[in-house]
Amino acid sequence: MRLLSRNAEALFWLARYLERGASLARVIEMQSSFGGHDRETGWSWLLTLHSDEARFKERFEVSAINIVAFYVTDQANPASIRSSIHWARENARALRPFIPLEMWAQLNSFHQLVEKISADDISPSRLPRVCAEIRAGCLAQIGVAEGTLYRDEGYQFFKLGQMIERADQTSRLLDVKFAQGTTSTQAADPADDFVFWSTILRTAAAYQVFHRLEQNSATPERVARFLVLNPNHPRSIGFCVREICEALQILRGTFRLSTGNACLEASDVLTDGLLRASSDQVLPHRLHEFNDWVQRALIKLTAEIGTAFFRMSMPSTDSTGSPQPNASRKAKRSTKTQSQSQKQS
Repeated sequence: MRLLSRNAEALFWLARYLERGASLARVIEMQSSFGGHDRETGWSWLLTLHSDEARFKERFEVSAINIVAFYVTDQANPASIRSSIHWARENARALRPFIPLEMWAQLNSFHQLVEKISADDISPSRLPRVCAEIRAGCLAQIGVAEGTLYRDEGYQFFKLGQMIERADQTSRLLDVKFAQGTTSTQAADPADDFVFWSTILRTAAAYQVFHRLEQNSATPERVARFLVLNPNHPRSIGFCVREICEALQILRGTFRLSTGNACLEASDVLTDGLLRASSDQVLPHRLHEFNDWVQRALIKLTAEIGTAFFRMSMPSTDSTGSPQPNASRKAKRSTKTQSQSQKQS
């Protein structure tokens, strides 16, 4: 029996929201460890990275604790961890007859844990532990999905959502230095580069493998090329793009979904761009430009997937090219009053 488009869409966004929650927890944990808690500008770059300055300043004064709350517990912020896990659960609820019981039970428990996070839990002394728990909960959910989802079309859509979101988040992680540079009032200290790029590697779960494969130190050039191009690390952009192409090929070849030609063309654009990047000698020096291109190419691919498989046009994007996801149509109907707030940059 063919997979219903609404179920394919829900699986796609379920994976994206889980990956987004885990990635945001990683970045906040990184800042908490590397940048401290008190300096206002030490956290403002998070707003720049996600193009949220205007939306944030409409409601809050710029301070470390307000920015942390905005991205962790603020239900009114569609980009927060709490919102991501909420919408992941809404998509899973729409899929209850479709997904294994273990997936629903795991996500339901995790959702309850995230809902209980309080202002005290995101205080400077507790924030790293809370972020680690969120990251572990998202990874556990993805692990349960990997171990229980039947390998039909639905699994391929889950993988597509996961890998598109992961590639987007890795490109944003590599853009942290640019975002920090636009908000910092202090001159960059070259002595901090090693610590900073080592922290980026830890945030991408790549520290040990990078130093196992690379005999030299974690220079910006080597870290950037590793996280962009390495074909074997599961959080590199190159790995994600390869998995995206494979999933689209399986949907067309194995499952005879012939409507995905435009999606394959969009994925080929990403592949060609990575091939050009591999021979670009100045890639680390134009990393912001490259990351911006990756995010826009992923937006284009997401729009093609929505049109080809979900029989709908995907939501528009903001000025930075950030995708604005939607929950499944069934989940939207059951939460009509909140359907607009979930779209995010």
